[in-house]
Amino acid sequence: MTKDLIILGAPGAGKGTLAVDLCPRLGIKHISTGDLLREVIVSGSPLGQEINGYVKSGALVPDDLIGQMIKDTLNSADCKNGVLLDGFPRTIPQAEMLEKIMTDLGRPISAVFYLSVELDRVIRRLVNRVSCQKCGKPYHLINLPPKQSGVCDACGGALIQREDDKEETIRKRFATFIEKTQPLIDFYQKQNLLVEIKADDDPQKTLAVVLKYLAE
Repeated sequence: MTKDLIILGAPGAGKGTLAVDLCPRLGIKHISTGDLLREVIVSGSPLGQEINGYVKSGALVPDDLIGQMIKDTLNSADCKNGVLLDGFPRTIPQAEMLEKIMTDLGRPISAVFYLSVELDRVIRRLVNRVSCQKCGKPYHLINLPPKQSGVCDACGGALIQREDDKEETIRKRFATFIEKTQPLIDFYQKQNLLVEIKADDDPQKTLAVVLKYLAE
């Protein structure tokens, strides 16, 4: 039986870490919408070319094209055991579209995991993220610091902080997430699919909660 899952969470909630730990254990594919968009564009397929036209013009990619991209991906061999959708859906119309896609495929969503986290915790996580300006290697000044302050262990490049990891930007991103995502949370809660998990600083605890739920 396939396990098709959705993950929701504010920036810094730990979605990426959970995906890396969870998907190999379940034998399912992590689908990050942002990464998938880039892959489809690079493929040069007719769908990719059409999507690229919107991206280049700075316009939002229409929902029907996103839906087609997701549907095509779900039909691929590496998604036969299930997927973890990350970054889609973002709105109620997208959630309704996904519901139709999954119904057509005979693969209903098993669960929607919402990693809830307090703003202060998000700020503490993200303001300490830096990466090498030269090779891109990521670091965390508390959890994974470089051997020498400000210098990349791998190539000696300078470590920098991304603009969207600065506190003021984090606060704005968090507020935007809560505002836009609450309707989606309510939508899945009404369908008894939502599983809220308090995401703390130990990703293994979050993983354990998810695995326990899926085993029930």
